[in-house]
Amino acid sequence: MSRAAFHLLLDRYLEGKCTEEEKRVVEELYGMLDKEGLEEINPREINTIEQKLWDRIHTDISTGAEPLPKTQGVRLWRWTAVAAAIAGFCLITGYLFFKEQEVRPQFITASFSNDIKEQINFDAKPKKVSFEDGSYVILEANASIKYPSRFLKDKREVVLDGTGFFQISPDAARPFLVYSKEVVTKVIGTSFQVRANAGDAETEVIVKTGKVAVSPVFSRLDLVDNILGHTKEVILTPNQKTIFKAADHSFEQSLVPDPEPLAVNDKTEVKDLFSFNDAPLAEVVATLKKTYGIDFRIEDQSLLDNTFTGDLTDQNLYHKLDFLCEAVKASYEVSGTTIIIKPKK
Repeated sequence: MSRAAFHLLLDRYLEGKCTEEEKRVVEELYGMLDKEGLEEINPREINTIEQKLWDRIHTDISTGAEPLPKTQGVRLWRWTAVAAAIAGFCLITGYLFFKEQEVRPQFITASFSNDIKEQINFDAKPKKVSFEDGSYVILEANASIKYPSRFLKDKREVVLDGTGFFQISPDAARPFLVYSKEVVTKVIGTSFQVRANAGDAETEVIVKTGKVAVSPVFSRLDLVDNILGHTKEVILTPNQKTIFKAADHSFEQSLVPDPEPLAVNDKTEVKDLFSFNDAPLAEVVATLKKTYGIDFRIEDQSLLDNTFTGDLTDQNLYHKLDFLCEAVKASYEVSGTTIIIKPKK
C-alpha cells in the first residue's frame, strides 16, 4: 500500500467525491489521530509525523494490538490534521485484517425471516432444488442451500454450504449471487459448480458454460482494497476453475481436469471438425481454441511450419494434444488457464 494512494483518497475527500463509506473511514481516522494534538503541528512536520505513524502501524499489526476506540466523525478543519491522517489509514487497514465483518445476503434478515427456505441433501444421491425463476441447483451429499421463496427485484441470492452444481436462467436485470462460506459467485446466466464444505480451508468454483465473477465475501477489508484499486475478483469462463484460499485471501486460477467442448450439436460435426489432412498447425490450434474456449500459445513460431494429418475425434483434449505434439515434434504445458505448445527438448 503506497502513501500516494492515501493522498489520492484524501484528495477525493477534500473535493467531496468520496462515497459515504469512504468518508466515514477517513473521518474515523481523523478521530483516532485527533488525540495526538495534531491541530498544533506545523505543516513542515507532516513528513516526520507520517513516518512516526507508519512505524507505529507496523508495530501494532505485528503485536496484534487492539485498535484505538472509534470516535464520532468530525469535520476536518485544517489541512495539516487531515494530511497527518493519511498514514493512519493503514492502521485501519491492518485492523481490518483481524476484524473482518461479513455482509450477508439481503434476504437473510429479520424482515425476510418467514420467507426463507432451506433444503439439505441427507442422501448419497444428488438432489435437485428448483428456484422460482427457473434456475436450479443439484446438491451433492450433505450439501445445503438457503434461498427466498421469491427473489428480490434487482438480484437473486442464495447461500450454499457444501457442493452444488447450478444452472442459472438468464436475467440481465437480476444477477444471480451464490454466497459460499468465503466467496460470492456472481452470474447472469450460466452453469457452474461451487464446492464450499465447512471443514475445508478452500472454496472451489468450476464453470461449465457462460461467465462468472468470483470475489471474497464482501467485508470492510474489501472496501479498503477497492479504495486502493486492489480488487480481488477473478473472471471465469468455460473449462476454467478457481480455488480461493482463505488463509491468505488469494485465488488460484487453472483449467478443469478434463475440459469439454463448449457446444457440439452432433457427432458428425465433431468428426468433421477434428479430421485433418495436411492442415497447418495454426489451423489445428485455432480449432481447439474455438471448440474448448481455452487460450493457446505457440512458444516458438518455427512450429507453425508444421502440418498435421489425423483424426482426433474420439480423444479428450489432452489426448488430442498428445497426438498433435507427437506428430509435430512438440510438447505442451498448462500454465494457469493457458496451454503453451513448445518445441520438444
